[in-house]
Amino acid sequence: MIKKVTAWLVLVSLFSFILPQNISAKSGSPKIFVKYKTASTACRATTNDQISTFAWAGFKMQSGVTGYKINYTSATKIMSRNSIQATVDLAFSNIQGAANGILFRYDGESREVSATNDSQNTIMWKSLPSYVVAMTYVWLDGNNRLVDADTIFNSKYRWSNTAYNGSNDCGGLAGSFDFRNIATHEFGHWTGLGDLYNASAKDLTMYGYAGTRELKKDSLGLGDTIGIRSVWP
Repeated sequence: MIKKVTAWLVLVSLFSFILPQNISAKSGSPKIFVKYKTASTACRATTNDQISTFAWAGFKMQSGVTGYKINYTSATKIMSRNSIQATVDLAFSNIQGAANGILFRYDGESREVSATNDSQNTIMWKSLPSYVVAMTYVWLDGNNRLVDADTIFNSKYRWSNTAYNGSNDCGGLAGSFDFRNIATHEFGHWTGLGDLYNASAKDLTMYGYAGTRELKKDSLGLGDTIGIRSVWP
């Protein structure tokens, strides 16, 4: 049976752990995470990414290797194929580095053009509402384990890649979203992490808003790392 998890997220800290409530079963229904565009596109340098808070969305990954495919055709006018694959690998490496045992594997090219529960994790681009930067859909089994995750990046926006050196927090290309910055956030959802919307979490990778030129979330903050370690099987 495929389960639908309600949109309630629970904040967790090092000193408290609260289980999410109202997990209901409904065949074929995904949980949807939305990365919103900030009202102001101005990026701000990191002030504190060492808070321990994270949000758990009520599910976990399967143990073992998680494969994924990429629909390059949907992104041909945005970035090159090589750039896309290399950046996706880097974003997944951030997640892998947070907990021993998490492994992602590139399984080739996909022709999938919309989020579909087909037991194949897919990364793609398509037109989304202008207030949305990216979305991730997840489907769960009866044990609240991930069976499918599809991430969609908004093709309406300009995307770019700029290397992050730890200090150029807002050094991305003007007028564009940094692909690795957003991808690292989206792939955090694959592990079972939810979005954070409290202002104190604005420097964490799992913060639910994003602006152009932002690079600082290429790397994980303390709460992001604690969260991944806590929800890993």
